[in-house]
Amino acid sequence: PNTTRYHVTVVRVKPEMLNEWIDLQKNEVVPGLKKAGVASRSVWNTAVGNSFEYSIVVPFEKFAAMDSPGPLVRALGAEAAARLNGKIRKCIETQRTYLANRVNDLTIPAGDALLSRMVVRRVQQGKTQEALAHYRADVFPALKKAKEQGRIAGAQVSVRGMGAQANEIVTTEFYNKFADLDAGSPVLAVVGAEANAAINAKGTALATNVQTVLRRRVADLSF
Repeated sequence: PNTTRYHVTVVRVKPEMLNEWIDLQKNEVVPGLKKAGVASRSVWNTAVGNSFEYSIVVPFEKFAAMDSPGPLVRALGAEAAARLNGKIRKCIETQRTYLANRVNDLTIPAGDALLSRMVVRRVQQGKTQEALAHYRADVFPALKKAKEQGRIAGAQVSVRGMGAQANEIVTTEFYNKFADLDAGSPVLAVVGAEANAAINAKGTALATNVQTVLRRRVADLSF
């Protein structure tokens, strides 16, 4: 299917270095990325999940970009970028990166929604397209109605690629405030208990839920 590819960096910041890391990101990294022409960047802080964890998502158009200096080098020069990266590394406990492919026709634009509820599912070998077809036919129409009713701000599906565990699909629901989560499943609210149970049974036969994470968008570090 038609997809948009993103580069995702998941950073666990040292608790005692959190303020320094945020200051470096806000005052040096974000201006540098903008100067280098990076189109967008979305940063999410884990609210329920691993503490002091941030996910940084930027567009990734082609691998050829990796043959050239990175955006901070282009914006600041090699020496200044090296000094900045050295200061950032002192703040980091762990870091990993991977690519993700957002399925565009299964996306409901969410604007600058405050938070995201992400469910990571490990699909049975060879069943990725079947799992996407199930989502397209059974889940996505209900989420579009939930958006119309104001229950969610948006939604999307991503297939994780290089750097991630194999056969992982991430479904995300976006919300404008935490209180909206108190209403429970938006699909259940739209289709009712019986239909929701059937949808869940079909999904469970195709994939295993391995993680659910709630993340808050960090506006100062996003653009």
